[in-house]
Amino acid sequence: MASDDDSNNQNNTNLSIQLANLLNGIQAQNHNPKPNLSDKLEIGLKLNNQNYALWARMIRVAIGGKSKALLGHLSGNPTPPKPTDDEFERWEQDDLIVFSWLIQNIEPAIAGNLTEFPTAKSLWEALVTTYSSGKDKLQTFDLHVKANGIKQNGTPLEEFWIVMQGIWGEIDRRDPNPMTSTVDIATYNRIRIEQKLFQFLNAIDRQYDTVKREILRMDPLPSVEEAYAAVRKETAHQGIFNNTTESGIAAGLAATRITDDGALGLVSRGQTRRSNPSFKPKVDKSKLKCTHCDMKGHTREQCFKIVGYPEWWNDGHKKKTIETDDGKGVGAVGSSKATSSGGGNDGGGGEAFGGIARVENKEDNSAGYQDGCDHWTWH
Repeated sequence: MASDDDSNNQNNTNLSIQLANLLNGIQAQNHNPKPNLSDKLEIGLKLNNQNYALWARMIRVAIGGKSKALLGHLSGNPTPPKPTDDEFERWEQDDLIVFSWLIQNIEPAIAGNLTEFPTAKSLWEALVTTYSSGKDKLQTFDLHVKANGIKQNGTPLEEFWIVMQGIWGEIDRRDPNPMTSTVDIATYNRIRIEQKLFQFLNAIDRQYDTVKREILRMDPLPSVEEAYAAVRKETAHQGIFNNTTESGIAAGLAATRITDDGALGLVSRGQTRRSNPSFKPKVDKSKLKCTHCDMKGHTREQCFKIVGYPEWWNDGHKKKTIETDDGKGVGAVGSSKATSSGGGNDGGGGEAFGGIARVENKEDNSAGYQDGCDHWTWH
């Protein structure tokens, strides 16, 4: 029993030691250690002749993220200690770290000519002098022209928003708020915000005209960020609506465009009641009777013996005359193959009758329907 107690005590002691070591490790991780020369700082963008403005912003953010105090090595604020001070050695070590970070994020062809500067501040100022255009009003003018004239032109909304954000950020950097009093600063900022809103609404595509009008009716006007959120929501709604229309509504409408077998002789041309603007409903002609030929299914005004047979008529009526009210024939209509005008055959097997060339029949029922007798009824 004694040995078992000793074993348990030993295990408890080991567990306590492990827990203490774990807590110490966590505290060490939470403690922000001082940067050293072995640290690397890469922002994914190396300085060249074209990207100074973006590079300068990103490198400052990265250095400040490591230690805000290290940004003083770029600005010279606070003033560096004198070489005779006790703190100078520590300051010099930190300055070398910042210097190395700058060199690491410059294109090698450029960095090779910058290694002789004594401090990080002197290197930084050399880069500002070389690549920054400072308060060049021409470039400021160009930025304002871009902000007012840029168009989306089908670019994805998110990508276009980022582009506009970049232009506005550069304008704010080059042309900062010049006001001094609190009220004037707020007024100037409000005017800038409204200007950005108008530029954004003017730049986006015409498909957002509806939401543009809704935004401009608001009082007070929203910020440009709120307007962007509204337009982006509209983009999502349009995408959902278009998908629904293509797969649902449009498909349903297409399914209804079916040829109607009862469409009064229009089937042969693939027409339907919906697509034929001159469609007239079928009339019951069983009670109609022609006073000229005494046949049922049509009236005197529709009788082919009076009005003449159509060219496509081939129901055994090889020769038909148009009759007048007194029953005399005044012409002839054929329905066989076309022949030349005059008597006799043309070798093609067709007949000519009464000096009228007959046309080869191609059945076309697009003009009416047959009433079951010898007569075609127009409708």
